[in-house]
Amino acid sequence: MMIRIIVVALLLASAGATENITGEFIATNEWQIIAKGQAIPKGLHVRINLQTGLKEAKLIDENERGTSLQEKREDENESLGLDYKPDIIEESLRKVKEQKQQKKQNYAELKKAYNEFQKNFRTDGELIVELLKQYRNFSKTPIESELKLKMDTLENLEYLLHQIDNALVFIDKAGLDDVLLPIVVNETNVPLRISAMRVLGSVTSNNPKAQIKVFEKNFGSHLAQILMSSTNSGELSAALHAFGSLLRKFPLAQQRILSTSGTQALIRVLRSSQVELRTKAKVITIISDLVQEKRSVLESAGSQEVPDGTSAMAQYVLLEFESWLETHGYCSTMDNVLTKDFLHLIEQPEIVEQLSMTLDTTENICHPLWSESSGLRHALLTIRNRYVHSKDEYRLELSQILTKICEKLFNKAAKHTEL
Repeated sequence: MMIRIIVVALLLASAGATENITGEFIATNEWQIIAKGQAIPKGLHVRINLQTGLKEAKLIDENERGTSLQEKREDENESLGLDYKPDIIEESLRKVKEQKQQKKQNYAELKKAYNEFQKNFRTDGELIVELLKQYRNFSKTPIESELKLKMDTLENLEYLLHQIDNALVFIDKAGLDDVLLPIVVNETNVPLRISAMRVLGSVTSNNPKAQIKVFEKNFGSHLAQILMSSTNSGELSAALHAFGSLLRKFPLAQQRILSTSGTQALIRVLRSSQVELRTKAKVITIISDLVQEKRSVLESAGSQEVPDGTSAMAQYVLLEFESWLETHGYCSTMDNVLTKDFLHLIEQPEIVEQLSMTLDTTENICHPLWSESSGLRHALLTIRNRYVHSKDEYRLELSQILTKICEKLFNKAAKHTEL
C-alpha cells in the first residue's frame, strides 16, 4: 500500500513539474512534454514518447526540415498544417476531367484522320493506273498549259517505276504504248522527251522482264537515233541512261542493237565536239561495262561446253561488240578525246577514273594504235604527273592506275620527267 502511494505521488510531481502554468509552449532543441490542451506554435517536430505515452515537441533541426509532420490540432476550427482548402480538390477534379475530355477529343481526331487516310490510300499499282489515266486525258496536240502537268506525271512515274513490280504493272497497263513510245518517237518538246527517257531508264533498270518488253517495242533503235542526232547534253544524258539500262545483261538486245546503229551512235557521241566531257564519260562507261560483261560471263563458264543458241551463254559467244567498236573507229576516237581534252580532264578526276577503266578494259582492242600515239602518251603522263604529287589520296590512286596503263601501252616504265 505504501509503495502504490509513493508511485502516484511521483507521477503527480512529474506532471506538475512539466506543466507550463502560463499555457504558452516555449520550444527548444530538446524534447519537452506538451501539457493536455496546451497550444503549440506551428512548425515544430511533434512525437508521442512510446515509453511514457506523452506528447512531446521540439524545434526542427535543419537536417530534419521537410521530413517531419506536425501533429494535427484537436481544435477543428483551426486551419490544418497543410493549409487545406476544400476548393483545391474541386480544382484538381476539374483538371482531371478536362484532361480526360482532351484525350477523348485527341483520340477522336486521330481516328478521323486515320479513316480519311484509309479512304484516300492508294497502292502503287493504283497510283500508276491513275497516273496513266491522267496522262491519257491530256490533249494529243502540244498545249503549253499542260506541259507542267505532263512533266509532273512523268516525274511521279519515274519515282514509282524503279521497283520491278511497279514497272511490270506500268507495262501491263499499256504505259509503253500510250505514254513513252509516242513521246520518244514523235514529241518535239525536249524537256518532255528527257523526262520520258528517264522513266524508260527506271522501267528497264535491272528488270529483265521489262527489258524484253521494251526491246520488243524497238526502243533501242529510237534511242540510238536520238544519240545520233541530238546535241543537247540533258537529252543525250537521259538517252544514254535508258540505252545502257536496256542493254546491260541482255545479250540478245546487245546483238541486235549494237550490230546495227547502236555502236555507231555511241562513237558519234564520243566524236562530237559539241558534247561535254561528262556526257562522253557516260558513253565510255557503257562501252567498258558491256565489254567486261561478256568477258566475265565467258570466263566464269571456263571450259564448259557452249549450250544451244537460245541460251544467254551462246548469245554472248556470238556477240562481237569489240569488233564493231574497232570497225566504227573507237580506238582513234578515244585517242582523239584524250589528246585534245586532257588539260580539262586534270581537274575532273572522276572522269579520269572512268576513262582509265575503259582504257584498261579495251587496251587489247586498241593496243596497236594507242601504243604508237605520242599524243596519247603525252596526255596520260601529264595527267599522271599532276596527280602523283597531289596530297589527295584519290588522285594518288589514279596516278598509280595511269602508270600501269602506260606501262602496258608503251612497254616500259613511264618516267616522271614527261610534261
